[in-house]
Amino acid sequence: MARTYLHIPSNASAYTPSLLYSEATPTESSVSTGLASRFSGVPLLEEIDGVLERRPNYRQPVFECAFWFLSCSYISHDQEEWKTHCLSHFRGEEPPKSVQCPLCEDFRATCENGGDAWNARMDHIASCHHMLGHTLRTSRPDFHLFQHLWQKRLIDDADLKELKGGNHNLTRAPQPYVVTNGRNRRRDQQSQRVGRGRR
Repeated sequence: MARTYLHIPSNASAYTPSLLYSEATPTESSVSTGLASRFSGVPLLEEIDGVLERRPNYRQPVFECAFWFLSCSYISHDQEEWKTHCLSHFRGEEPPKSVQCPLCEDFRATCENGGDAWNARMDHIASCHHMLGHTLRTSRPDFHLFQHLWQKRLIDDADLKELKGGNHNLTRAPQPYVVTNGRNRRRDQQSQRVGRGRR
């Protein structure tokens, strides 16, 4: 361990160190700077109204789509726009009435109205995670949300199976999926295309 030498004048009560940075040549009353290289990258203190404070590391938050697992790469710096975008993934269907945070164990909510539960979830993710620079790419799979999307027919059986598999995100965005007369319209369209190709 390197030694640090500090010279304190005999009249210590008369000596008041400056809080201002100076380009002056070090004097005998300064601390050895031999260890300064070890503090590279450490935020410096700044004098604010006579008090040394660490300057806050401000980053503009990035809000990423809560449905990233459906191959949605939407991101925004506007929280309200982000909330509106995420809500659009329900395509007019009610969000789940029970929600949880995919990033922490601290948040779970159940409301009578799915919209209220979803807003609470989004507010929690924004304030407790996105504002701190956390990303949803490190989140746990939300099997309850996957099941809700399947029950509302926003994803099909194959999508649900893929989401519940080991990868927990779709390799491609879900296709429009509508149930008509008990039949899957996407499959009907695919079978019609196959039928036309055989003619």
